[in-house]
Amino acid sequence: MLIKRYLLSKPLFIIFFLVPWYLSGQQKPLGIKLKPNSGSLMTDSIQFAIDKCAKLGGGLINFTEGIYFSGTLQLKSNVTLQFDKGSILRGSDKYSDYKNDAFVFGNNLSDIVIQGEGIIDGVDCYNPNGEEGFRGPHCIRLIGCKNITIKGITIKNSANWAINCRYCSKATVQNVIIRGGHDGLHTRFCDNFTVTGCDFRTGDDSFAGNDNRDFIITDCKINTSCNAFRFGCYNFTVLHCEIWGPGEYMHRIEKQRRMPTAFAHFSPNDEDTKLPSGNWLIRDVSIDSADHVYMYNFKNGLWQTGQPVTNIRFEQIKATAILSAFNIIGDTARKFNLQIKNSSFSYRKGAQYSPSTFDGVKIQSLIFFNANNFNSIKLQNVTFQKTGNDPLVLCNSGNSISLENVSFITGESAMPYSFEKVLQVEKVDLKLNSSEIK
Repeated sequence: MLIKRYLLSKPLFIIFFLVPWYLSGQQKPLGIKLKPNSGSLMTDSIQFAIDKCAKLGGGLINFTEGIYFSGTLQLKSNVTLQFDKGSILRGSDKYSDYKNDAFVFGNNLSDIVIQGEGIIDGVDCYNPNGEEGFRGPHCIRLIGCKNITIKGITIKNSANWAINCRYCSKATVQNVIIRGGHDGLHTRFCDNFTVTGCDFRTGDDSFAGNDNRDFIITDCKINTSCNAFRFGCYNFTVLHCEIWGPGEYMHRIEKQRRMPTAFAHFSPNDEDTKLPSGNWLIRDVSIDSADHVYMYNFKNGLWQTGQPVTNIRFEQIKATAILSAFNIIGDTARKFNLQIKNSSFSYRKGAQYSPSTFDGVKIQSLIFFNANNFNSIKLQNVTFQKTGNDPLVLCNSGNSISLENVSFITGESAMPYSFEKVLQVEKVDLKLNSSEIK
């Protein structure tokens, strides 16, 4: 069969595409190449290309170098958006040009791809009726989608969350850059996500969401003026990542750049949460200039009381310039289990840590490592460093605690730990300022 080639002229741009054709019994996908226009909105023309591609069974929409001004684009199954280097999909600054509170939107789709070296620019579109009185559309919003690939692109100035997924499954987010905006990747009720090689620098939480399952985050750079991970997930792995503050992009509500936590439990009671957070492995992660490494308050923490945390492990963690390491208030059934191995935690030099709040709830303890209501805590080959006479580790109301080869660097002679109402305590090879504790 001969290749049919059509040249379609539109008022705003030119499209070249190939109608599906057959060679040796194999169908080739449709390819559509877009050209930028002079500056007016191209929403209808781009959508025409997406719809045409989907109608003929799917294929690739190619954004060549240049700027494409648009409102909401509706994704379709089996369609790939390919952004060439130098291409910019720039949103309208008028919220009325958007639908479904999204710049790029997909609902109940499969096999969707957004990839390339181009940029999606949300232009911080202002919505006076939006969240917090100003937030506009999410840059990429997906609901009930599966087999998702988002690869190589840069998302900047997102008017709300950069990537918002709800009830989605089987997603790969690879080598994606996020700059500014609010939350980076926010997922709720999602499963089987792999995020690798990404660089998120956000004004709000870099990763957020609840009731997720089977997530793997590897080899990512994370900078934020809020929390690196405000997350709820069952089967959650974070490997080979770099987390640091203060944020390069200001938190627009609190007008500050500090990073409250590297990891915070997230399970909002009003979301009808079902899954506990468990089977966490955080390994080979550096954390610098976060106020806290891990925050969990099941008693009265904002957005933390839906479902409890069960089992988490931290291994090969190097946390520097922090105000506290772990602040834990577990559930009264004592389901919480924590293991920390081959890690070090050092206080922020010269800092004066006074009572403060996390998400509007007063932090009850200024102890460097504080835990209440837990089943087991195991510390092995761990170093805590903070000058002063106060205990660095305080554990209360637990079933068991084990310390093996733990070093406390305080510069003082006071006992560096205190355990109250803990049923079983095991201590092996403990050191205070390099001297053995007897």
